[in-house]
Amino acid sequence: MLMPITKDEQRIYEEKIQLLNHMDVAEWAAASFSDKQFRQVLIKTMYNLIQDSAKPKMELSDDKLLDDQQFAKYALEEIFLDMMKAATVKPKGKVFKFKPNNLSKEVKGYSTGQLANYFSVSTTTINNWINEGRFLLENDGQYITVSRKSTNEKLKIHPDTWFDAPSGVRYQVKDVVKAFEEDATEWRDSKQIYMVSEEEQIYTYLNHFKDKYTGQDFQNVFGEKDWDNMTAEEETDAAMWSFFLQWIKNGKDTGD
Repeated sequence: MLMPITKDEQRIYEEKIQLLNHMDVAEWAAASFSDKQFRQVLIKTMYNLIQDSAKPKMELSDDKLLDDQQFAKYALEEIFLDMMKAATVKPKGKVFKFKPNNLSKEVKGYSTGQLANYFSVSTTTINNWINEGRFLLENDGQYITVSRKSTNEKLKIHPDTWFDAPSGVRYQVKDVVKAFEEDATEWRDSKQIYMVSEEEQIYTYLNHFKDKYTGQDFQNVFGEKDWDNMTAEEETDAAMWSFFLQWIKNGKDTGD
């Protein structure tokens, strides 16, 4: 089972790797491996990468990796050994034919423009990733790189396609699409809740002033009253009450 890697962990990992451009390797290793959060995500990344070619003996957890240094050392040792086994296993030389029918038929595929939107990158970046062989189709445990047959071919990337992220994590395109749509829905819902709660709050204030002045409306209380003859409290109430009434009127006028 793959270990989940959060966006924050991906950021930590990528920031540490980028430091290699500015530091000596030995200096970088000493600094990076002293950071237990980086150690955690590094172990999880390597653990995920060897899942297909080696079966790790241990079950990992975030708590054990962060809090149990002995376990983290043991896990790192086992993963390094499994990585060597995976790297030296001879291919079986099995010839197979890719069967596109194994893919789900719900969606034929996403264009590079759609993928750019879902991945929050440019279309150029998507095309670069295709050229780098980062999109893979799986069949019976084997992976085939998605590529163009001609330079100008318009590809459609199927939701079941796997993506090898620059961070070293592999996940399916449909997972990216799902996360994007969930975030978009959450944003829309939160925006709607915010707007409703704001309007409700305004009406709460209006009811407060009406109750304070024995059920009378603004016009009856302050409509004919001279501001110069109001108390400080009345001036504040009149200003706020008038503001909230105008807010409600403006909202109705604009169709909000």
